[in-house]
Amino acid sequence: MRLTPESKQFDVVVVGGGHAGAEAAWAACNLLLPRFEESRGALGRVAMVTMDPGKTGAMSCNPAIGGLAKGQMVREIDALGGLMGLATDATGIQFRVLNQSKGPAVRGPRSQNDKYRYAAEVRRLLGTRPNLTVVGGVVEELLVENGRCVGVRCKGVPQADGPACETDACCGEFGSIDGVEKPFVLRADAVVLTTGTFMRALMHTGPRKVEGGRVGEGSAVGISGELQRLGFELGRLKTGTPPRLAAESIDFSGLEEQPGDDEPVPFSDMTVLDAFPRLEQRVCWITHTTPGAHDAIRANLDRAPMYNGDIEADAGPRYCPSIEDKVVRFADRASHHVFLEPESLSTNEVYCNGISTSLPADVQEQIVTAMPGCERAKFLKHGYAVEYDMIWPHQIDATCMTKRLPGLLLAGQINGTSGYEEAAGQGLVAGVNAVRWAEAVRRVEEAGGDARDNFERFVLSREQAYVGVMLDDLVTKTPREPYRMFTSRAEHRLHLRSDNAAWRLTRLGRGLGLVDDARWRVFERRDAQANATTNGDMDEPVVRRYLEGQRLYAGYIDRQRRELARFAEQEHAALPDDLDYAAVTGLRAEAAGVLSKFRPTTLGQASRLAGVNPADLMLVSVHLRKREILSA
Repeated sequence: MRLTPESKQFDVVVVGGGHAGAEAAWAACNLLLPRFEESRGALGRVAMVTMDPGKTGAMSCNPAIGGLAKGQMVREIDALGGLMGLATDATGIQFRVLNQSKGPAVRGPRSQNDKYRYAAEVRRLLGTRPNLTVVGGVVEELLVENGRCVGVRCKGVPQADGPACETDACCGEFGSIDGVEKPFVLRADAVVLTTGTFMRALMHTGPRKVEGGRVGEGSAVGISGELQRLGFELGRLKTGTPPRLAAESIDFSGLEEQPGDDEPVPFSDMTVLDAFPRLEQRVCWITHTTPGAHDAIRANLDRAPMYNGDIEADAGPRYCPSIEDKVVRFADRASHHVFLEPESLSTNEVYCNGISTSLPADVQEQIVTAMPGCERAKFLKHGYAVEYDMIWPHQIDATCMTKRLPGLLLAGQINGTSGYEEAAGQGLVAGVNAVRWAEAVRRVEEAGGDARDNFERFVLSREQAYVGVMLDDLVTKTPREPYRMFTSRAEHRLHLRSDNAAWRLTRLGRGLGLVDDARWRVFERRDAQANATTNGDMDEPVVRRYLEGQRLYAGYIDRQRRELARFAEQEHAALPDDLDYAAVTGLRAEAAGVLSKFRPTTLGQASRLAGVNPADLMLVSVHLRKREILSA
């Protein structure tokens, strides 16, 4: 029976089919699969609502995964049973480890991917989960009952591929509901919003403006107003993408080649090394901008929305600037590198990495045709900027749950981040916590009480993972530009390496229920080899890389363990949700205001808030001890 416009009940609803949404749905489905099987499909179900199900897993910008710090996050996601590493290894057309000549802690695995095969592989993986329903639709209202989010009201979006599948659960098929724009309601115990750059999205190429978060796709307008109605504080950010060129129109003969590694390293522990890489490998090429192109950019800055104030967004990505920004900020530079990267084995599209821009099409053509090898380049797509709404992340905690509305979780660019890897990491954490919240709601319905008191929060700490660093940064700082992960953000970066991600997190993932039997067997075998190396029982490069890193940083790791033990009491000491900071005797007004705004969940998080000093934390600690004594 086809999914109809009437209400449907799920454990979790995920809104959005990008990298955050895919990872959230994957994690939620995996955790709920036992319940689904036990109930014979009646319970343990997950819905994914997205404007175009056929674009699920799309690589909107750079057709690459990983890099410095980002590659470590992909390895962490994989160690926790996520799907990004699996999809990357299956569709990579070039694999390189960046900073290979430096220490293991700062090496970053990166892959160039066939962007169409990558998205198809994400859809294929999601389609293997029988408890997932994927439907085309746009969320227009969040359903709120008894102070918590209990579902979404949507309108269907007709899809070019036809109607939804014929089964009640959709079983991974994609399409719209009856192929028409009909309203429908999906009820759930938890809702995960992963709207990407689509909330009230507007694309700019020079003076030309088009509604949408990606070329050829629409804008989610209603959800912004709905979030404001519910009291959330919204911001507006901007980002950009470069032009795409036809490969046959580029003369590569005089350009420097950038090949992949002779011995490529996969992202996923589940990739069979003897059959890797799976696809034909390709090189990239390096060219550069010219002084004449820079002159053309300077002469047309008044026509660049990223620069002339035509975009209302507060800020753009400082660490991945537009070519307009580069030319102005680095005025002494005569040129900037541009990396020409193939986007697919089956198309002629070439991505111009390094010249994201909002300049008009005619200026973009001047810039590109001035680059060596690109004198006769044919444009397949011009670059553009996109501005979009987001929610300032001080309104969530490190579980991705919103503080204002229990049952509503946020992941990805809606939290002010930038990048596929950052989005996927948040999606995994949000998916786990969505299921845990749903379980808390069920326990309360059966035995009474408050779901918030029964909610077993899943939080990654700063010393556990880059994903933990990111979420801690988001909830203790207010980003005024899209947040991007760097190794420099992690004070424990010598421990947070790509080579030891499995040893850091796979046991945790197994305990959560994310790591299946097959992955666990692989880890147990490698762990046994790592512990038996004195007997020569080791034959895998994965284990060798891990042991190399452990030996190199052994002294640091031991010292850090002792330091962490000393600081653990403060770092993880919980702060009550209902703590009235204005009532803390002697607490400065500035500190009370900051603590009331961010509502940190631990003393460790409170210590990282701007405007809070050690003396303030001491006063809060004394206040909590007095409160405990009085309540005893």
